[in-house]
Amino acid sequence: MVHIYLIIVNPSSGSGNARSLWTKVERHLKKKHVQYDALIGGSEASAREFVWKKMQEVKVKAVVVIGGDGTVNAILQDVVYTDTAIAVLPAGSGNDIARIFGLTDHPGQFVDQLLTARKRKQIDVMKVNTSYGLTVAGAGLDADIAERINRAFYKKWFNKIGAGSFTYMIGAILSSLLFKPFKSTIMIDNDKFVSDETWLLACGNTSSYGGGLVICPYAHPIDGVLDVTMLHTVKRRNILFQLFPALLRGTPVLKHGVTYKKGKVVKIDTDRPISIMVDGEQIGTTPVQVTVHAKALHLILTT
Repeated sequence: MVHIYLIIVNPSSGSGNARSLWTKVERHLKKKHVQYDALIGGSEASAREFVWKKMQEVKVKAVVVIGGDGTVNAILQDVVYTDTAIAVLPAGSGNDIARIFGLTDHPGQFVDQLLTARKRKQIDVMKVNTSYGLTVAGAGLDADIAERINRAFYKKWFNKIGAGSFTYMIGAILSSLLFKPFKSTIMIDNDKFVSDETWLLACGNTSSYGGGLVICPYAHPIDGVLDVTMLHTVKRRNILFQLFPALLRGTPVLKHGVTYKKGKVVKIDTDRPISIMVDGEQIGTTPVQVTVHAKALHLILTT
């Protein structure tokens, strides 16, 4: 059976940065006479279909994603619990996956590390209802921020100058001013938590999202548990002037109204449908169940 690499390029990531990176990667691959098959552009559905069909036809050494965290999330769905590794060359606005794992954004170094695959690690993933995720699943304020960012007219401007994190900051401020808290019931394994004023519920396989905001400071993607951050019974002004500044500093928020917990299964019910986001992508509304799947993904660490 033929052994090849599959390459998925999202040319819209990073306002065109992905296409430029692919040109350089392709040059290195051809120079080294590497066999590959690439899909440039298209929908998430077409990318998933491309990967799935190729995995039935040939032996895939690794699936390479040149794009943002949303593109990685799409491909993740078909490589979880397989022997096929995933490799990421970051080209998005947030690039939290690359930041967390210290992945290179240099095309030459990326190809060298990809071909040797010496640093191949099994990591945990989350399952959020029926979808898999790698970084953070959030319900409430953070999902509202993600939705706001995805439709923001200024997103492409910040991406062009390499300041994608500012997009998140603006979205966070606007959502903090406009979002209405909700009532929630949360089950973390066998422990129950009820709040009449909930702002945010984040389940972290990794510590950060939104371009580096540390929402689950104790999370680690190889410990087999989820880290849960609950923001509740806190005044709106404190979110703006205390919570987000602390998140930007990357320190745990040890204040009234912020609760940290750990568990393997998290169930969330709310008094109204609340948006859920995974890896920065909106996937539906509550109720939601989040479970951890230990060592379910092979990731090539291109450090």
